This record gives sequence, structure tokens and C-alpha cells, in this order.
Amino acid sequence: MGRVYLALDKRNQQKVVLKFPNEDLIGDIAVFERYKREAEIGNRLNHPHIQHLLNMDEKRREHYLVVEYIRGTTLRAVMDKYAPGPMPVQEVLHIILQVCDALLYSHEHGVYHRDIKPENIMIEEDGNVKIIDFGIALLEGARRVTWRGLSGTVGTPDYMSPEQLKGERGSAGSDVYAVGAMLYEMLCGHPPFEGENVFAVMNLHVSQDPPSLLEANPHLSHALATVVMRAIRRDPEKRYHSIADLLHDLRNLEEVKPVSYQPDAPQMGRNKRQII
Repeated sequence: MGRVYLALDKRNQQKVVLKFPNEDLIGDIAVFERYKREAEIGNRLNHPHIQHLLNMDEKRREHYLVVEYIRGTTLRAVMDKYAPGPMPVQEVLHIILQVCDALLYSHEHGVYHRDIKPENIMIEEDGNVKIIDFGIALLEGARRVTWRGLSGTVGTPDYMSPEQLKGERGSAGSDVYAVGAMLYEMLCGHPPFEGENVFAVMNLHVSQDPPSLLEANPHLSHALATVVMRAIRRDPEKRYHSIADLLHDLRNLEEVKPVSYQPDAPQMGRNKRQII
């Protein structure tokens, strides 16, 4: 959706990132609305695990955002180091607890990211986590924005909740689902659903609950597997209703009562019972 540049702020000799709307889409009023919304979100959020907006009120010939430059690597690059196997559990929890803490803060401020994925999680050299790219985030109370010639469905299919894939706007439950999908992949080495193409993956997210995590990695604790599988239930009512609840259980796994995993019947085909 945009062009991104590394730049130098000459006032303080610090590296920053400039984000410009894609030139091909500048004529679409919705692109400008998204730009303004991302700026508003950036001004609203100030958290150690969220990339900071550094916009100033100076006059500009073009519209662009100035954001914090993060020296580090993406979570995807970290996961690739262990591929095709899982990441160590303690490293996974160290990262995901910071992600949940940041999302809890953003939700409390009426902002839902809606595109949580390993590519949007930065790991700094000291292990600090930063969530980036609120370009398609939902601001509570804001009207819906769609782009000319583009689908109203936004996000990345491997981590999108079923309700988002059905065209709903997404909410706290969507971010919970995305975190659950990331946890699943980090803990077993592959995403919950895999298919020949993006449409096959989207269909699986909408029509089925994922396979049991313990089938892919039987060495995990049953308590942790219970938390992950609850986070990625297809039915939002069976999922964690808030990031706060998910964060609480991840911080207190010793208090989590393991339960058998019973997926809901697929929309087409017979139900198959799976146990964690």
C-alpha cells in the first residue's frame, strides 16, 4: 500500500523511516483517509512495544509519515532460523508476552491491529519486541474505509480470523486469533492451515478448526496447547474474548487446566475428534 524509505533526521542525526502512500493509489480518497487514520493511531499510542510515530507539524510538499527506525530483525527471520522445526518454548513466550502486552494497550485505546503476523513483529538486538505497521488497523468508532479496486477484506490469510475472511471488520477477537495462529506456528514449525494457494488456506480458516497442536509437537505442555487451541477457535464465542484473558493465561500457565480439544464440525464433511 505504500513506499518506505530509510532516512536521516538531520536535527538529531537519528535514522527514521518515511512512509509514503503508493503513487498508484494516491487518487483514491480512501488511501488518504488511511494515511490520516494511521497518523491518528500513531499519535494515540505510546508504548515500549509499539513502533513510535515521530511526525512533526512542519509543512511538507507531500504527505508522509515519519516513524521510529527499529534496529533488529523480523519475527519471521527468527522463525526461519529454526525452520522447519519449532522455536524453544521460553523464547516463544518471551516474544509473545510482549506482543500481547502491546495489543492489550492498543485495544484499551480503541485500536485493533488486524494484521498481526511475523512480518509485523520486530525483534530488537536486546530482545525487545516492537509491533509495526498499523496501516490497516481499525480505530474504534471510525467509519469503514475500502480502496478502489481492492477487496474490503484486509489482512494476511495465514493469520486472519474467519470473521475477517468473511468480510467483517475485525476486532479484539481477530487479534486474538492472529496471535494464536502465530503461537501455533512458532511452537510446531508450520501454520495451522496449509494449502495449494491462498484461497485454499482462506477456505480452511473459515470452514474448519485447526488440527491439534500436540499432534504436531507432542512435547509441549498440555496447558500451553490448551491456551493456543482456545485462541484459534473458529467460533469467536469459543475463543478468548480479549487479549487480557489470553495474556493472563500465558503468564499463569500453571493455573491453566488442560482440556481435551474437540474441534467443531467442518461446514462441509464429518467432524473428526482430536485430543490435546
